[in-house]
Amino acid sequence: MLRRLLVVCALAFAIPSLFAQVAAPPPDHPAKPKKLPGTCAVSGRVVTAADGAPLRSARVGLIQAGVNRHPVVYATITDNDGRFEIKQVESGRYEFFATHIGYIEQHYQAKGTDPGDGAVLSLTSGEKVADAMFRLVRAAVITGKVMDDTGEPMVGVNVSVLHKPSDEEREEEGPRGKKLELTSVSSVATDDRGEYRIFGLKPGEYFVKAAEAAESFFNGQMQEGGNETVLRELGSQYAPVYFPGVLQMDQAQAVVLSAGEEARADIAMRHMKLVEVSGRILGPDGGAAMQSYVSLSQVGVDDWGGELSSGTDGSGEFSIKGVPPGSYFIRAGMQDKGKFYNTRQKIEVGEAKVEGVLLSLGSGATIRGRVRTASGAPVMVGRMMIRLQPSGEEDSSGTFSMVSKDGTFELSGVADGAYALVAFGLEEGWFVRSAHLGSEDVLQDGAQVEGGAAKGSLDIVVSSDGGQIEGAVTDSDKGQPLAGAQLRANPEPESEYNHSRIVRTTSDQNGHFVLKDLPPGKYKVSAKLASPVPGIPSVKSEPVAVSVAEREHRTVDIKLAVPKSE
Repeated sequence: MLRRLLVVCALAFAIPSLFAQVAAPPPDHPAKPKKLPGTCAVSGRVVTAADGAPLRSARVGLIQAGVNRHPVVYATITDNDGRFEIKQVESGRYEFFATHIGYIEQHYQAKGTDPGDGAVLSLTSGEKVADAMFRLVRAAVITGKVMDDTGEPMVGVNVSVLHKPSDEEREEEGPRGKKLELTSVSSVATDDRGEYRIFGLKPGEYFVKAAEAAESFFNGQMQEGGNETVLRELGSQYAPVYFPGVLQMDQAQAVVLSAGEEARADIAMRHMKLVEVSGRILGPDGGAAMQSYVSLSQVGVDDWGGELSSGTDGSGEFSIKGVPPGSYFIRAGMQDKGKFYNTRQKIEVGEAKVEGVLLSLGSGATIRGRVRTASGAPVMVGRMMIRLQPSGEEDSSGTFSMVSKDGTFELSGVADGAYALVAFGLEEGWFVRSAHLGSEDVLQDGAQVEGGAAKGSLDIVVSSDGGQIEGAVTDSDKGQPLAGAQLRANPEPESEYNHSRIVRTTSDQNGHFVLKDLPPGKYKVSAKLASPVPGIPSVKSEPVAVSVAEREHRTVDIKLAVPKSE
């Protein structure tokens, strides 16, 4: 029972990160979008980028663009010659892509392999698009073996592939991104031979990290066995290391992959004296927090698989063994009576045992609030979640709460500090129009918690009366439309608390773009075009100032100075 609870709590910790990347899950048994009898059609081929050979059984899809929940989807597979055709498509804007096992997914008219590359496909009534061509790049692989200091294979070691985020990726992450040193791309556990294989990697530079963990996951399931139980009790005697076997990230050797390459990275674990971090967790009622979850994560490294963790006993006590020196965030969390409680603090671990760590799930402010429309009526919230993200910190956990059907919510254990508000799960077309904690404008100045108290309740007003900015992106020299340009509308004035209000889209094959569902206000609209050469920065436009009122439609044309080599 405790093991299952640990999994639930661990997943609860992961919810904010997951919601930051994908839309909230749909309600139970959602109605499938109805496909009207369309008049459009698309056809083309899928081939290999290396030699143009046809790719049989590649999947080709059209997904309604700008719709996070229940988008209309059309799909097919290629024939022996790599050809495909999708008929009876309704007019509209679509994400258009092709994928095949062993290759990197490619979007329509993409120049590179980054997820943001590629153009939206706009179809007008009766339009036929023929000869669409996808040239898929073969994915790379990192494989290897993890051994102990005697050369014996190590089983169940978590191996992570990480990369250093680019300046553009840090910018996308907002204030937190400025302090990220490494982010996780993928991870697996070694098998009974101590071997691992991580596939589906894009060409680029990576770092490989190996950490012996007491919690082993295979295919999303926690594995319970004698080895894991004993390891939890003893703690690992092997420090987490980076390839080829060094303790510090700045000493790690990068693995540089080209398309389709299979690189080998064998790792020798280092037997060394590690320390124990122990303490006690108090629950919301001030008593022992039994069956709560405690984890340590390295500051500056976004590596879920590399976390050290433990549960609490009947006295609320925990012990995490096998901890190497470094800076960590220690988090504790539990679920009780339908509510999530979590807290965190930063600790430094040296060569001596760290004892007496005390975390209270009941400490900090309790912030109650309500989600409503401008008229004051409750709103259909679906599976809406409110999260307060610590401002400008490497830690991404934050404090979160699900919104009840009547629009109310409660955030518990909010530590002193400044927070940005992030809301997930609203119905399509709805957005947070305003948010006030007492008299404070949370969307501009953040939510401030001091002395274990907040200045009032959190009033969140949502609306579906958004504005829209559309236009075209063209080459400033030739005047030609630029397909696949990435557009951003940044709120003005921009602060570390309104990063989540940035609205993004991509231009279509005609250079046309639509930024919709914009909260009323001032924005700076800019465009960038990714370089087809890895490591070469994107071409960016000068930002254009635009003001949008409720339900107002504005037109803006953006010009990019594209180098002639492009």
